[in-house]
Amino acid sequence: MQTPRSDTPERILEAAFGCVADLGLSRTTMDDVARRAAVSRQTVYRYFSSKDQLVMALVLREEEKFLDGVKAAFASARDLEEAIHDGILFCLRFARRHPLLDRLLATDQETLLPYLTTRATPMIVRAREVLVSSVASKAWVRAGLVDQAGDALVRIVISYALTPPDRKPEDVARDLARIVAAGVTAKEGTRR
Repeated sequence: MQTPRSDTPERILEAAFGCVADLGLSRTTMDDVARRAAVSRQTVYRYFSSKDQLVMALVLREEEKFLDGVKAAFASARDLEEAIHDGILFCLRFARRHPLLDRLLATDQETLLPYLTTRATPMIVRAREVLVSSVASKAWVRAGLVDQAGDALVRIVISYALTPPDRKPEDVARDLARIVAAGVTAKEGTRR
């Protein structure tokens, strides 16, 4: 029996990305992915027990690219509001340039949207963890609010990514950053 290569899961995800780009999400099959990855169908199922699990893994992999941009924004910004602004702006711009997102929203919306809305809990949890950690590393924050603010901001950014705002992304990012930074750094009982 042949030992699986350590890069097999990533090869399968790359193949799935290519198949979805070429065929769409609803028309891509596990057989298509196996052929493109140059592995057997059984090998695909060894790593991903269903197409649903494969698609969720692909969504989470693509999410990491967004989160890498957010982490970089926080690492290079001078203060919390700037970091939040730069992170949101990165996400909004990256969503518009992502090779699959616009295409799938235009051609395969009914198949894609559940992974980004009703079934997005793993994606939201991961993004919230990164955001809360990044925010807390940049400034003193109200512990009671940072988790809720992080959760709300992640959901808002997903909404803006799925339905681009009619305002400039820079303006949206600036306003959201101002609101979130003020909210999570205000002293208890303080209003701004």
